[in-house]
Amino acid sequence: MKNGFIWTAVSLISLLNVLEPSTEPLKERLDAIFNGHSYAVWSIQVEDKETGKSLYSMTPHRRLIPASNEKLIVCAAAMLRLGPNYTYNTEFYTTGKIQNSMLQGDLIVAGAGDPSLGGRFYDGDATFLMRQWAEKFKQKGIQTIQGDVIGVDDVFDDDPHGLNWHPSDLIEWYAAEVSALSFNDGCVDIQVLGAPVSGQPANISWNPPTRYVDVQSDVQTVRSAKNERGVIVQREPESTEIQLTGSIRAKGAATVYVTIPNPTLYFATVFKEILQAEGIQVRGSARDGDDIQLPDQKTWEKAFDHPSMPLIQLLDVCMKNSQNLYAEHFLKTLGFAEYGIGSWQTGAMAIKDVFFKHGCAIDALYLADGSGLSRENRISADALVQILRIMDQSSYAGTFFDAMPKAGVNGTLKHRMRGTDAYGRVFAKTGTLNGIRALSGKIEAKSGKTYLFSILGNATRQASLITGMMDEACALIAGEG
Repeated sequence: MKNGFIWTAVSLISLLNVLEPSTEPLKERLDAIFNGHSYAVWSIQVEDKETGKSLYSMTPHRRLIPASNEKLIVCAAAMLRLGPNYTYNTEFYTTGKIQNSMLQGDLIVAGAGDPSLGGRFYDGDATFLMRQWAEKFKQKGIQTIQGDVIGVDDVFDDDPHGLNWHPSDLIEWYAAEVSALSFNDGCVDIQVLGAPVSGQPANISWNPPTRYVDVQSDVQTVRSAKNERGVIVQREPESTEIQLTGSIRAKGAATVYVTIPNPTLYFATVFKEILQAEGIQVRGSARDGDDIQLPDQKTWEKAFDHPSMPLIQLLDVCMKNSQNLYAEHFLKTLGFAEYGIGSWQTGAMAIKDVFFKHGCAIDALYLADGSGLSRENRISADALVQILRIMDQSSYAGTFFDAMPKAGVNGTLKHRMRGTDAYGRVFAKTGTLNGIRALSGKIEAKSGKTYLFSILGNATRQASLITGMMDEACALIAGEG
């Protein structure tokens, strides 16, 4: 009888093991992946979406540099605080009366922080919106503007760069200056075309074709791709002079996106040029409102507003394309919404406020910017999964996770995890800096379970290996989790 009881108990345990397989083999295989990098430190957390039970973790409370996983944090807070249908409203004002088709005053454009003014949503036509706005002023009977075209950017502070952004990055598109009145992603797009035969100068043009920048080129045409050095860009801080050197193959093409100083004055300058191209004479100058005594606000008369695309469409660009400028604008917008001025400091406080109101006190979070370009940012995988859980339990879960890149399908994951169990099952934000890799989001496993996860890896060398490890781990979880 006693032996029979023991046999029954052992059989029951064996049956339970069959019905509920151990996760130990999966854990061992994941350990083998992440322990295979001698120079990396990790912060990893993988949780069952339904139960909150940890499937796998490795030092999940360790704070590391998240790179562009910072955007996940900022976009989540923006969605919760502002809502998916939030729009930025750029406001257009005139001062003075309109007499004999002449505006006896200034044209003022007050920015609200819209990062999308330009051609991104208009087939790359950078000045499409400006031509529309010029037409609206013509419809008001204005043929001449006696005064200036003034840009106002007061909802954000005047700090254009995040904490400790590297000086060598500042001419690159991903380090564009931040302004509440931004245009064309804060860049000028320079097209370089190789001449038909080698030995001749390359042809240069830029979009928008503005006089705000002075582009000088010494790019030469060479015989073939193996001879070309590429296009090298130089621009001194605060200067609008851009110098191009290097070489390009015959009939080859390249586009370089170069940041410009003072986005507000850039906007005002290009808008003045478009007004004149569309038949409205401007007798005054393009001005940054910070550099002049603005007209008394009592004299401002609203002409019209321009609403942006809904926030969810802007988030889609930010998350899938990892567009840094958008994330910086979202952070400063949150600061303005909560504290009346948009800055990195108020934005960081606002983000913590948002998550605290949703039951998540993220003490381990340090935000130095919105995009993740700063190497001063710190967060743990555990904190990122907490944020993902908040979003998963919110009414915005579907739209938020759909805005993330999808493995093998789109965004910064388009060419990753193809041909694996992770294909189409991983929705996650990537992160890349020198020595840094990050991936956080959700995995819809073949078993029907969904896992919220964050993998942060910081390495002193061979950081490129981390990407493959992350993809291998995601495929393993998708297939066997």
